[in-house]
Amino acid sequence: MTDRWRQILSRYGQNVTLHRQDGEEGTVCRAFLQPVLEKGTDFFQRQPTPLGLVRQDRWICLGGPEIALDELGDGYIAWGDLTFTVRSAQPVYLGEKLVYWWGLLAVRD
Repeated sequence: MTDRWRQILSRYGQNVTLHRQDGEEGTVCRAFLQPVLEKGTDFFQRQPTPLGLVRQDRWICLGGPEIALDELGDGYIAWGDLTFTVRSAQPVYLGEKLVYWWGLLAVRD
């Protein structure tokens, strides 16, 4: 299963760079990134705050077992000209084997 997942990521995934909080050089890996599409009429991409508008859009990240989204700490994920903070991350197992990571990301300003 993990071999097929790696094949799918290599063919259809995007190159993302993981930057850990310790400031090391980023690690490039493959993942799927997709915006969370809200159907409600009360969803806005930007919310007003006393200091100005803040982005509120969220993205889903699916990545291989090597990306360990829970180990980024205060680090971030970079993709193109966007950077993301990990809001929530869950490892997904098949039996005892870690197959992929699921993460909910927020765009950093």
